Amino acid sequence: MHPAQAHPHRFTREDRLRQKALIQRTIKQGRKKVFPELVMYTLPNTVSHPRLGLAVSRKVGNAVIRNQVKRRLREAFRLQQTRSAGQDVMVVARNGARQLSMRVMGGYFRQLLGKA
Repeated sequence: MHPAQAHPHRFTREDRLRQKALIQRTIKQGRKKVFPELVMYTLPNTVSHPRLGLAVSRKVGNAVIRNQVKRRLREAFRLQQTRSAGQDVMVVARNGARQLSMRVMGGYFRQLLGKA
């Protein structure tokens, strides 16, 4: 059984922006939305499902904090996937991202993807 079938909400490799060229293309050619705690880019992709890339630097906090921020961002993105079909989304976390709640992150994704 494929791991995604066993866990339908799993964030698989196909759901991620992993290649440097795709990340750079999304940042350079994509639509940019700036929030106090996050910078988000979106660009239509050639695959039928949404993909997410995350950049969380050490300025955000130690490894535990950075991983918490990434988990919350992935979950907020997963909850908005129907809105983001066929989009590459790149999120760059800023220093204040550690204080963001899931509700605020979801609102940011809605603002970004509602106009896409």
